[in-house]
Amino acid sequence: MENSRTIRIESLWKKYRVKTSVSLFRPVYKEIEAIRGISLCHNLDHNLGIFGKNGAGKTTLVKLLTGILHSSSGEILVLGHIPYKLKPEFKKQIGLFQGGKEQLIWDLPAIQSLELSRYIYGFSRDEFKKRITHFSQALDIGDELDQPLRNMSLGQRCKMELIYSFIHLPKIVFLDEPTSGLDIITRSKLRGFINFCHKEYGICFIITSHNVKDITDCCNSCIVLDNGEIIYQGDTTFLLEKHQHEVITLSAKSNDVAREIAEKFGGTTVEDEEVVFESTGNHSKQLICQILAQYEISDFSIKKKDDEEIITEILKNE
Repeated sequence: MENSRTIRIESLWKKYRVKTSVSLFRPVYKEIEAIRGISLCHNLDHNLGIFGKNGAGKTTLVKLLTGILHSSSGEILVLGHIPYKLKPEFKKQIGLFQGGKEQLIWDLPAIQSLELSRYIYGFSRDEFKKRITHFSQALDIGDELDQPLRNMSLGQRCKMELIYSFIHLPKIVFLDEPTSGLDIITRSKLRGFINFCHKEYGICFIITSHNVKDITDCCNSCIVLDNGEIIYQGDTTFLLEKHQHEVITLSAKSNDVAREIAEKFGGTTVEDEEVVFESTGNHSKQLICQILAQYEISDFSIKKKDDEEIITEILKNE
C-alpha cells in the first residue's frame, strides 16, 4: 500500500504532437517533450515550490498531478491514487487554483458560490460558517462576501477563488501562479494565508510562480525545472545559500588605484574610481581586510543579492 502522504513520480514523460503546417491534406507535425523522464518523491508534510522559466514544464506537471492530463509514459501516484483516473476519493483530497482562471459564478454573491462547495463535498453548515470565518480573518475579508464577483477588484476576486479552491480542506492544493497580476499588499496577504492554512489545517501546497517570494516565503522544499527536466530538488534555503553572493563596491582615491586593485584582486572597474567584486559571504570580510591593508579606500559597501536575482541567475545558467 502506497504512503497516503506522498507524491511519487517515476520516469515521467509527457509529449505533445503539434501541427506545424497549414496544409489540410499533408499536415506536418512536430513532437514536443514538455516533461522529460523526471522522478520525484515528496512528503506532504512540507510545501513544495516549482521554479522554472516559461515553457519549462511547470503547468504541465501540475496538470499531470491533478489528473487533467494523462502522461505519455511513467508512473504518478498522488496520495496513493493514479491522478488521471479521477476517482471521487482522489478529487475530494485535492484543490486547484490557477491564477487568472475563474471558477465562481460572475453574477452571484461570492458567499452563494462558495456555499456550492458545501453541497458538493458534503460538510455541515456550521463547519462551513467556521471555515468562512477563519479564512475571512486570515485574508482580511469583510462584506465582500455578499457582493457578486463582477463588482470586485482583481485582488478581491483572487481571494474568493482561492477560498473556493480549498474550503473543503483537501490534503493537497495546487497553486499555479496564484499572485499573478496582484498588487504587493494582496500578494503578502495571500502568502500569509497559505502559511496559515498549512499550519492550521495541515494542507500541503504545491506552488508554481514567477514571483519568487511566493515560493521562498511558503515552501521549505523546491524543485527547479528546465526544459522538462529537474535540475535541482531539495531544500529551498540551501539552494539560495548555495548561490548567494555579495556585491562589494570600493571607492579608490584615483582611477589608477582602482585599476590596480581590480587587476590584483579580480574585480571590475567602473566609473568614478569604483571597483566591484562578487564574493561569497564567507570571503567578503577577508577580501576587504586585504585591500584595506594595502590601499587607502574612501568608502565601501556590501550588498547581498536578493532571492529573485539568485533564481534568475540559476535559470539563466541552465
